[in-house]
Amino acid sequence: MDIIKIKNLSHKYDKKQIYENLNLNIKEGSIFGLLGKNGVGKSTLINILMGYIKPNAGECLIFNEHSHNLSKNIKEDIALLYEGFITYDYMSIEEIEKFFAPFYKRWRRELFYELVDLMNLEYSQKLSSLSFGQKSQVVLGTLFAQDAKLLILDDYSMGLDAGYRRLFVDYLKEYVKSGLKTVLITSHVMQDLDGLIDEMAIIRRGGEIYSNRVKNFRDTFNCYEVTKDEKMSIEEKYIHRVEEYKDKNLIYSFHNLNLKEIETNFEDKFLGFVGRY
Repeated sequence: MDIIKIKNLSHKYDKKQIYENLNLNIKEGSIFGLLGKNGVGKSTLINILMGYIKPNAGECLIFNEHSHNLSKNIKEDIALLYEGFITYDYMSIEEIEKFFAPFYKRWRRELFYELVDLMNLEYSQKLSSLSFGQKSQVVLGTLFAQDAKLLILDDYSMGLDAGYRRLFVDYLKEYVKSGLKTVLITSHVMQDLDGLIDEMAIIRRGGEIYSNRVKNFRDTFNCYEVTKDEKMSIEEKYIHRVEEYKDKNLIYSFHNLNLKEIETNFEDKFLGFVGRY
């Protein structure tokens, strides 16, 4: 079952094309990564999905309802974390939980405190006394406690150090194990997503989209170190990107080239696909 269906979506700001004929489906029970450099339209797509922006053309369906006209019942099935979230610093952790609880009919207090307890904080602590990363974790606790069917996390990693990010990723994996929860996630930290997301869409400037399973991308997109002469002998259609580094030439390709292959991790491959700068 597809929770999100995006059909022939096109959108632009003035003359800047963000998406053109985008088609994308996100299956129930999956963790889907929406990846790309800053400014390519990740948050724009989330705004369209939430109905805050109406696209120039095409449609987005969430639980088979049009995103710009979601019913109250469907909105209750969606939990949204925006980049640059707002916190109420004058409240304590306990007060935050009590403040949010009445707004959500399926609120699960134990899920909020499960995530908070991982940080060994006192419930009486004011948010103003917490680090930014700790505040982020409290906000994530309010998200999970909503017990929504669809979680949309726009750069969850902001403000979290490596330890808290690992803690959150492990918790998220456990949270979706039932197969009834679906997650759409964006992040700038690629190493966190490796082993977490099932499928992904990489957005490039101008609205070009590459969509695939993460495993397929890792297995088929490779980096090769070549000499200038070797580079000149490769047909252009086999080259996705060329990067020059000091006296080396690195070629990224979806084709199996009979050249010296460089060992790369998921982040290396992502940067090789979109470019470092």
